[in-house]
Amino acid sequence: MGILDEMLEGKKTIVILGHVNPDGDCIGSCLGLYNYLKENYEGLEVSVYLEKIGVKFSFLSGFEDVHTEYDDTKTFDLCITSDASDVPRLGVFAPYRETAKDTFCIDHHISNIGFADANDIRPDASSTSEIVADMLDESKISQEAAEALYMGIAHDTGVFQYSCTSRRTMEIAGKLMEKGFDFNELLD
Repeated sequence: MGILDEMLEGKKTIVILGHVNPDGDCIGSCLGLYNYLKENYEGLEVSVYLEKIGVKFSFLSGFEDVHTEYDDTKTFDLCITSDASDVPRLGVFAPYRETAKDTFCIDHHISNIGFADANDIRPDASSTSEIVADMLDESKISQEAAEALYMGIAHDTGVFQYSCTSRRTMEIAGKLMEKGFDFNELLD
């Protein structure tokens, strides 16, 4: 059992948060994880809260489900933070982390000291999307989840041109490509 399954055990409500002014990796990792959880964990209520994201990301599955306003009546069993190196980077949605029963942080920033109950922080990864893709059961990753994760990896690697791109990055990206989305269209 991986860390994600351990964190999900006994949970019914999950919130996924990213950083303020979300970029492609933040959006890709959040929506990739969101789609995976919705598709593979029956009965789990999953919500994503991010600041308003650009319409250029509207092709991603789950885009329309993203909440952009804080609701102080909501509490969750588990708060998963993705691509955020510290609590202030969660912006107005940080209270969801404070009121959640458990917290889980997934990140690739070297400055992240681990601010959750459980942390998967890999500074050697190209992106948080790469970490999320690596932690999921590959056989259960849908085309929609793969597309979001691939977009996140492509964003943070400058379409595989930056020095953070490793052999592992390319292997994970290749496995995501095999899920059947049009990666050339996505990159355009």
